[in-house]
Amino acid sequence: MLVTDLPPEVLLQIFSYLHPRDLVHGVSLVCDVWNELSLWPRLWKHLAFNLTYDDPDQSYAHFAKINNFVCTLVIHPTHLYQILGNHRFAFSGIQLSNLEHLHLTELVSGYLVDTIVQNLTSIKHFTAFFDSKFDMQRCLKLLEELQMISIDFGWYGLQNIDNNLIQFLTKQSCLKKLVLRGWYTLRSETVALILNDYNNIEQLYLSNSEISNLIVNSNLQIPGLADFTLRSTKFDDTGISHLVKRSSNLRFLDVLECSKITFKGLTEISKHCPHLESLKFGNSTLNERLNFNFHALAEGCPKLKTITFDGIKLIYDDELVYLFKSTKYLECLVLSDCETISDIAVCALGKYCPNLRQITFMNCHKISADGIMYLVKRSQRLQILKIHSCLGIKDYINHSTTGIHDESAGVVVEDDITGTKQKTKLQFDSERIDLFRYSDYSYKHSHLLCLDMIQCENILPRTILAFAKMCPDIRKLYLTIDFLNLNEVEALCRKVFDICMFLRSIKINEQVIELSSIQTQDESICIT
Repeated sequence: MLVTDLPPEVLLQIFSYLHPRDLVHGVSLVCDVWNELSLWPRLWKHLAFNLTYDDPDQSYAHFAKINNFVCTLVIHPTHLYQILGNHRFAFSGIQLSNLEHLHLTELVSGYLVDTIVQNLTSIKHFTAFFDSKFDMQRCLKLLEELQMISIDFGWYGLQNIDNNLIQFLTKQSCLKKLVLRGWYTLRSETVALILNDYNNIEQLYLSNSEISNLIVNSNLQIPGLADFTLRSTKFDDTGISHLVKRSSNLRFLDVLECSKITFKGLTEISKHCPHLESLKFGNSTLNERLNFNFHALAEGCPKLKTITFDGIKLIYDDELVYLFKSTKYLECLVLSDCETISDIAVCALGKYCPNLRQITFMNCHKISADGIMYLVKRSQRLQILKIHSCLGIKDYINHSTTGIHDESAGVVVEDDITGTKQKTKLQFDSERIDLFRYSDYSYKHSHLLCLDMIQCENILPRTILAFAKMCPDIRKLYLTIDFLNLNEVEALCRKVFDICMFLRSIKINEQVIELSSIQTQDESICIT
């Protein structure tokens, strides 16, 4: 049976995995049937437009054939203007009649919004960044004619647009997502009005360092708010306390860059957010735990799927073990600059969180290669693993002097700032032994797609090969090994390529080593 004899529905499923350029320059040229299938609507529902042909006119002509199939379009503003504003293409019938999601990839200036409003009346989701001199007042006035579901605008101008924003929101009864990046002139009182009066908004993202507690200075409930992100240096524990008490249905909360929120604010989150699925919290200036206990977070927010802790130095292994045991739905974890955690927490993560898909450790120097290998072995759904600047990643198993035999794991020594000694002991000593009871390195982890170990400067080549043998199906690999010369790097890459059959390139020491270049060298040696 030839591939051309496959049923159309099977061919379409195969074609759906191809890049648009391959559909245009490959599939469409095979035969008339494949050319017809290459224009099938389902293949062009989501499109990141670029100049597929060397001749721009050919690219636009092809776009004219499939434009009415496109529901999501990612495009450079110049290309969009060429499509909508250039009368040369009017005969082609480019209407984008089914377009709902529009994402502009570069700064927008001039009168492009006029052209969008005139021609793309069906869009409901609009993402764009605007030039600082862009007339945002006029833009909001124009967009009142459209019925939007989501707005994601980056704008760093100095116009006073609060009244225009409120007027725009009044006309948008279906708006559910409002993302304002920058917007330096936006006042806290205006945000408070949005929270109080526009209950249809479910997702609110504010990136403005001047936003203060005034945004929640009311007792009115905000039942519709499910996703809240704030980037501000003036929003503190009092503000977050008022917010979570008023937002009983909050599911996603990101206060990662609110440097004035402390463990007191985290305590309020634990008490009042039982439906929380994602929490991003960080404060590198915290030197006191006060009365906060991470057990409260585990018990108060059992539905957490995403956790990000950045710069929390006063977090201990036994607390993380308890947290991981309680958050069985956890899928994504980021721990950055958490200096006290060790393999105890890493192995508990692998043992108690079976749904993990993405993990990032950054500047966590007590974790070792042994702990990471255990984590990979136990996390069978894990797809992305990032380990950045973790200097404890060295050798593994019999060669390792830290990690599984490190009796100081989970103990915090004298604090350089406060001068106090704080200790934490794993509550279950038998659990320490159980977490490290493994030796089967022949395990093949078939789901890991990306392994990123940049700035792990102490890692040894044999440790890298051990990881490769455990994860033979990885597609992306990033490494930092400064002590190897060029020949040693090539020898290591050759071995990794032999093990990982789907790997086409390795980024090592900021240099990309391609499989094709290694194969070319081998062929040259054979010919010689």
